[in-house]
Amino acid sequence: MTLYFLSPVPAALRLNGQYVGVIDCFERRVEAQGDLLAEITPSDNGLPLCFMINGDFFAKPPEFAEVYLIGSDALIKLRGYRSSDAALRVLCQARLGACLFTLYSQGGIFVSCDGEDFSLKEMGFAFSSARFIEQSIGGQPVMCLFCEGALAVFSARGKMVFRNRAKSYSCGDMLRVTINFDTCAGCESECDFSFDGEEMKLISGHTRETRPVGEEIIHFAFFESVLARGDYKKYLCDELVPQADKVTGYLGGFVGVLVPPRKFYDACGEERAAGLVYPSGGNLFSVRFYAADVEGGKIVNIRDIHYG
Repeated sequence: MTLYFLSPVPAALRLNGQYVGVIDCFERRVEAQGDLLAEITPSDNGLPLCFMINGDFFAKPPEFAEVYLIGSDALIKLRGYRSSDAALRVLCQARLGACLFTLYSQGGIFVSCDGEDFSLKEMGFAFSSARFIEQSIGGQPVMCLFCEGALAVFSARGKMVFRNRAKSYSCGDMLRVTINFDTCAGCESECDFSFDGEEMKLISGHTRETRPVGEEIIHFAFFESVLARGDYKKYLCDELVPQADKVTGYLGGFVGVLVPPRKFYDACGEERAAGLVYPSGGNLFSVRFYAADVEGGKIVNIRDIHYG
């Protein structure tokens, strides 16, 4: 079995007590057999992780990891590490009506909302520099928490009604959010949401590509454009354009696009293929592979490939 590891910061990896190497934001490959004791020590003074990699792990991954099943292999993506500094520090506070919002750190970054009800949400370390800003959407008061790359919006009762990556946002009759995607064509979506005081509802969205892509990666740009609800028709040949509306049904509800591992190409040849990620429940995912045949700079066929 091949295991691939991803870590948001460089970290030392030990398996069954043996030092394997450093894992980081580039996939690191390890050949393994049987149950394993994994010990991971991050370089940023975060708390280390220690867990068993076994059948239970693959059936129901712990909250700190996302697991992607790739045939008989697996990719283990670590979401992050708790800070070794467990002291309670209030980062900022704000009040909206009867609700007191508190952003604080205590091993992680949290928001507590104390009013008619009480709620507690872990936000991730990106929000450590965020600040509360009182706004109004459709005449309804809200509390926004914005940091570089992400936005959270809370109702006056303290309910988190929106959370997503965000390049920028504005409030008025609706919430307008510019969402940037990590795609080869630099996809960005402008989305408008209405708010009735309880729920956010997507009203409209438009996706554009911010940079051109070369023909050698046109298949990745196509699958990523389908995922981002962009103008993926432009990648299709004239004969396939009338069938473009069937593409999403054919590919199904995938939530990510991965570069196939080297083992895939060894087994299947140099296909213009991408791994599409499908949710299997919680933080468990499965990966299926699709190829795009390209002629004259346009996709002339899309087909699934059995692997593993």
